[in-house]
Amino acid sequence: MSFKFDPSAAEERKYITKAGTYDVKVTAWKADVMPPRADFYIRFTLVNSEGEAVFADIFKKSEKSGTYDRLNQFIASTATNDEIKKYMDRGEFEIDEDFLNLIAERSVGRRLRVVVTERKYQKKDGTEGVAYQGSFFRKHPDGCELPY
Repeated sequence: MSFKFDPSAAEERKYITKAGTYDVKVTAWKADVMPPRADFYIRFTLVNSEGEAVFADIFKKSEKSGTYDRLNQFIASTATNDEIKKYMDRGEFEIDEDFLNLIAERSVGRRLRVVVTERKYQKKDGTEGVAYQGSFFRKHPDGCELPY
């Protein structure tokens, strides 16, 4: 495994801790495989103007309904008009890891709106915990590209 230095690693991390809709920027992504089903996914780090982060996952596998609604939302929310035209011209195609990696790479530095939802879970010690995650993606009203 290779190492890439992150100078912000020692800074205190702040996280979004309330459900709601936030204007965010994509700051990082990581591809991984989620056990036990070995589903390939991309985990995005989304950061608001206060420096608070939330994570959002996009899977290679379609949703239970057989559609790719979350993937479509993410692509539409972070794509430029030229990219949207290219996707439309491409028509229907299979989703693979290369395509998801391409979407992830081009999204870093772009902005969007994310709907953060709350999810309750049981911790290892038996107590209840609360997690916040990016669940739905919307276009930023000023576009996805940050002004220079």
